[in-house]
Amino acid sequence: MGAAYQGLAFGNVACPDGVVRKNGARFTCTVQLPGTFLVFDATQSDNRGSVSFEITQAVLTKAAVEGFVAGNASLAATVTCGTAPFLVLRPGQQFTCQATLADGSVRAVQLTVRDTAGNVTITGVT
Repeated sequence: MGAAYQGLAFGNVACPDGVVRKNGARFTCTVQLPGTFLVFDATQSDNRGSVSFEITQAVLTKAAVEGFVAGNASLAATVTCGTAPFLVLRPGQQFTCQATLADGSVRAVQLTVRDTAGNVTITGVT
């Protein structure tokens, strides 16, 4: 997991107690991140307790998303996407950022997460 999120400080990892060592057994774990949590699925790959992990959410840095929105604005813009330093969202999930344009107008920019790699698409501006 560390290689997928290099440079990201994470805290406690919580997995359920009492998981039976059985090939194919599935369970969910949670990782504490600064200001949020990441949930991932785990599957035992043999009867000895070897585990593989499947990340089901994207970890987006607030700064990167704000830069993406500002870079796609028609005018210079100051963008705010919440207060947490990271956004943890599932593919297909939508979220909204606020863009204040150089002319003083404010726009709500709706984005959709495309995949667990953190790719997003602007899907609406109001």
